[in-house]
Order: sequence, then C-alpha cells, then structure tokens
Amino acid sequence: MIRYTGQPLPPQPTIGVIANDAIGNFVMATPLLQLLRAERAPGRVVFFGGTRTRDLQDASDLFDESVCLHGATAADIRALLARTGEFDLLINLESTPYSKTVVGLLAGDRALVAGPCIGPGGRGELPFAADARGDLWRDKAWIAADLTTRYPLLHSGFIAEIFCRLCYLDGELPRYRVPAAAPGLQVPDVLIATAASLPEKLWPVERWRAALGSLSAQGLTAGLLGAPVSQQARHWQGTSSEDELVRDGLVADLRGAFTLPEVVGALGSARAVLTLDNGILHLAAATTTPTVGLFRHGIHRLWAPPAPNLVVLTPGEGRAPADIAVSEVVDSLLSAMRNA
Repeated sequence: MIRYTGQPLPPQPTIGVIANDAIGNFVMATPLLQLLRAERAPGRVVFFGGTRTRDLQDASDLFDESVCLHGATAADIRALLARTGEFDLLINLESTPYSKTVVGLLAGDRALVAGPCIGPGGRGELPFAADARGDLWRDKAWIAADLTTRYPLLHSGFIAEIFCRLCYLDGELPRYRVPAAAPGLQVPDVLIATAASLPEKLWPVERWRAALGSLSAQGLTAGLLGAPVSQQARHWQGTSSEDELVRDGLVADLRGAFTLPEVVGALGSARAVLTLDNGILHLAAATTTPTVGLFRHGIHRLWAPPAPNLVVLTPGEGRAPADIAVSEVVDSLLSAMRNA
C-alpha cells in the first residue's frame, strides 16, 4: 500500500470507500462520494458498508457496488480478500482495527490509501503524510472550536468536509444525498426519534412527555421513528423511554414500519422533525423538512450538518443535552415550522 497525497490516479480508477454501518456514518459519506465522482472521474466506486445500512446502500446511485463489510460472514470475508489488488484508491473513514486491517489487505502492494491503515506486513500503521492533511489525520481534537484556524484548508469543522479535504477533494461541499421512497402510510405532523447510540446523548423521558404534550395542545400529531422493537436495544439507548411514550398514547409507534428509504420519504412528508443526534437526524437533514436536533456541546461542531433546514440546540459548555429546556425545544420547533 502507498499513502495517498493527492497524486494523479490512472484513467477511470477503481475506488473503494469504507464507512461504518451506522446510519449517520453512511449519510455523512455521501458528500465525499459525490465529490469523488465530480473530481476523480472513477470508472467504478465500491462502497463497503454493512447490514444495518443495507437498505440505503442497495438504493443509492452514488456507487456502482455495495459490499457488506460490517456484519459479514466468514465466507463474505474470504470473497472480499480475493479482491486484493483490484483497487487504485482505498478511502477508510473508520479507525477500527478491523477496518484498518481490511484496507491494508485489499490495498496489496500498489493501491493508494487515504485514512487509517495497517502498515506493510501487518506491522504497526501506515504513517500519515508529512503535510497539513497528515497533521489533521493525526489530530485528536476535531471538535475543537479553533480547528478551522489551525487548518485553513477547512471552511468548517463538519466531519463530512474534513474527510473530503483529507482526501484532497477541493470542491464546494455537496448536501447530503440519500435515496427516498414513499412511506405507504399516513405520516403524522411531527416525527421524533428519541434513541441514540450513547446514554449521554439522551433527553429525559419526562421532557419528551412534556414537549409532546405542548405539541398536542397546538393540534399537532406525533410519530415515533426507530428500529424494530426487537432490534432497538442491540445498538441504541433509550428503548424504555420509547415504550413509555407509546404506552401513554403520546406518539404513533412507527418503529420498524419503514425501510430506510421509506423513512427518508416519511421525514420529507412530515411538517417537522424533532430528534437527538442520531441517524434519523442525518436522514432528516437530507430533506427540506424543518428539523430541530439536540446535540452535545462541542460535538455539534463536528457532527451537525450545515443543512438549511436544521436548527441545532446544545445545552452549553460543560452541560448535557438532558439539560436543554422543554420550552426552548418546543419554541424552536414551532418557529422552524412557521418559517418554513
């Protein structure tokens, strides 16, 4: 493998992009996939995702082939490794030992590599370049407020732009682009998503209950999006809060009712979206629907997409999203709906 530093690629190169199979990670990769098409004119793009985002991968037009990496069987891995040497450029948007190893094995001797990768012979890691982008790859403080000051190659601290610039892509950052399908069900006025990958992202169920009560008083109906109940607790926090809101009759239970493209269609059909920092937020940001997102302070600089329909709320420095007031959330949502 050879470290990629922006050197010319062969005509119509074969490019592989590796991302986590969390919904937000898939959506975050779509600006990079668009710029790759525009600036590198690949002959073929292969996306390495996983079982959790399979619906989005199968319906996307941003790559020519989708490969299951996360959640792959032993047979899948054997078939994957048979493709060693096929790629001209491999881009790894993950930092796990698993992804680093797969990238290194697929790269063989000749492929260029952007992102974390094991070193030659499986020893250590492939060093990053001795330039500003290499410094940014090595930097552990991507959420810092002064990131764009320290790295003038960046226009923002948004993670999708960071990855584009790290891959020597210079064009204007495109908006998210994800496949959408008609949901096939009547969509409530407001769609919410109360679960998240980490407990520190959660908003207390009492505040959800109060917010939903305020929206109901405005004559607005609400629906709850999420994974099927049988799967929710495997990857997400907050299942008990979801169950309480459904049991209390505050939301229509739409968990597991849609494919992921249908979730996008439902989000696009709603009057507004209220969500934590989770995959639903990123899908909503790909639509034009007014969306209010609750973020941890600091993390919002890295993970809140600069979408015109997204209102970002944080609790302030040193506080948790659980501290965000119900009145602030409801007022922000109603204001976004009026201004849409």
